[in-house]
Amino acid sequence: MYHVKGELSLPHTEIKEPFEAWYDLEGNRSRIDYRNGKVHTYLIGNDLDYGAIYKITPVTTETEIQATKFFQLNGTKENPIRPQAALPDLQGFGFEKMENYEGVLCEVWKKVTQAGHKKNTYRLWVTRPEGIDSPATPHRFEMVGYNTLLESHNDKYTIDYSDFSPQTESDIFIPPGGMTWGEFPDPVEEHQILANPIQDYVNTSPVSHAHRLFGPYKEKFNRQYESEKEHEERENYFIHSLRYVHSMNRAGLTYSLGINNFSDWSEAELARMTGGVLIRDREKDV
Repeated sequence: MYHVKGELSLPHTEIKEPFEAWYDLEGNRSRIDYRNGKVHTYLIGNDLDYGAIYKITPVTTETEIQATKFFQLNGTKENPIRPQAALPDLQGFGFEKMENYEGVLCEVWKKVTQAGHKKNTYRLWVTRPEGIDSPATPHRFEMVGYNTLLESHNDKYTIDYSDFSPQTESDIFIPPGGMTWGEFPDPVEEHQILANPIQDYVNTSPVSHAHRLFGPYKEKFNRQYESEKEHEERENYFIHSLRYVHSMNRAGLTYSLGINNFSDWSEAELARMTGGVLIRDREKDV
């Protein structure tokens, strides 16, 4: 059980997204709020037959602006709902070194994964305020991705943690009553990211749910790339676009974003097409 605050940073799109998390493994439940409480997600493993995710979020459509909506995603026998941690599972991590982080001497734990051309290096900085055998306090989590075919570090994100406590109140996990919970909006392929945004960031699998959405994207927009190298490049652009779209849609803006025909384009390609307008607008809105 714990409570922690954090800030997710996506350097590629200059996103900084705050969140606050409560986690109770024994009680089979968790809650994560995003964007200073604009979005609330509850993952309750003991609800219904296979658990459920409840999400309260502002939604902007053609007819409504920042209307509060209540969404529900039920677990299944094949995919039951489990509480979502805001910290990575340390299975497979090994101690790397001691290092100062923002003036604090931390243990650094490291894990490297590889699938195909994707090689990811994960690091977690922790301290043990009450001694070497005491529970660890997280300070920072970092993922750096390297593509062996492109020979480039083409992915990175970090989570900076604060206000960690091994205790939390039980009533924080109870979704508000008296609400009418509806299904998540289309596309169905994005329901998991909509319902549980942080999962892809603390999961240490080299192939995330976002990566698995590239197949449906290619099919929808009839994409056929000239080489394996171009495929890797386009997939990388798509991943950054998808993360940007979903993070911005959690910000409670007066408009909404979506994946489109240009989501696998580079910033340079978009700039050539628009004279830089899209790039400047994105930087302003962040």
